Amino acid sequence: MFKTIGILLLTLLLASCASKPDLDFDVRKQSIQYKDLTEINSPKGEPVIIAVYDFADMTGQKKPSDSVASMSTAVTQGSYQLLIKALQDAGNGKWFRVVERTSLPSLLQERKLIRSTRQQVNGEGAEPLPPLLFAGAYITGGIVGYDSNTKTGGIGARVLGIQTHKQWRQDVITIILRLVNVQTGEVVISTTIEKTILSAETGGDVFKYFDADTLLVEIEAGVARNEPVTYAVRKAIEAGVVSLINEGAEKDLWEFDVKEVKIPEIKDYVDTDIRVDIGEEKVEKTYEMYLEEKKTKKENEIADENLKKEAAEEEWNQLDKTVEEQDDKTNNDDSGDSGSHHN
Repeated sequence: MFKTIGILLLTLLLASCASKPDLDFDVRKQSIQYKDLTEINSPKGEPVIIAVYDFADMTGQKKPSDSVASMSTAVTQGSYQLLIKALQDAGNGKWFRVVERTSLPSLLQERKLIRSTRQQVNGEGAEPLPPLLFAGAYITGGIVGYDSNTKTGGIGARVLGIQTHKQWRQDVITIILRLVNVQTGEVVISTTIEKTILSAETGGDVFKYFDADTLLVEIEAGVARNEPVTYAVRKAIEAGVVSLINEGAEKDLWEFDVKEVKIPEIKDYVDTDIRVDIGEEKVEKTYEMYLEEKKTKKENEIADENLKKEAAEEEWNQLDKTVEEQDDKTNNDDSGDSGSHHN
């Protein structure tokens, strides 16, 4: 018995090591699934007033069923509301102001009732209602593709009547978003987004005969997890809105509000009173510089010799002058003495 249990555990371990798709989602969370939708940069200026007329299921596919024919559609019919929610959440509500157009008859009927009531109470001087907002562009599109079983796979093992297996399947859903200019009717932006829908199943069974009274034991267990189609549609729409914003910025339909970051200069962190002596800059001498330096040195030596000669000549001239002055004085003294003697 213990041997059988050990084989079963080993088989389950082998199956768990097999590659499987990433099914990291939580259908209970109603928060935004595509993080770039809220983290995208804010627009430069006021939000864009935009209208949404239709965004419907264009695939016409029904939900697959193995037993009976199903009249339920394969994808959600509320994609219009998901698109409006994604537009309102873009950039934390800073990108778009969505105006109502699908239930416009109901809106106009309600405004008519308000005007009628005000006129009955206040007469002809009743305060009129403010005009409706008009959009410079509107968004349209829809779910254009739902492809089932685009990729399937699995792995399993059976040892001595003990089996375990793992299977997975991948579907693909495709949506298209178009931005139309109201004044010209031109389709300014058209973007296509694909999102995979993953499903996985893990199971095991035991089919074993025991020797004691030919006892037959059969045990089977399994679990399956399917990614909701609505979750995939929502994530694809949110990614499509982000792609539409980026393409609009590339075509200069709007701009991102990018704040300039001031980078401090190095001088802001350095004391200006500090002086650093880096010494004299060494310059590599060339042969021409060597000859010039040698010539200059020789000229300086000649100039020094000339100065010395001039100084020596000046000294000798000064000495000769002094001797001549002494000789003249001596002669004058001798002449004076001779005159006195005659007297």
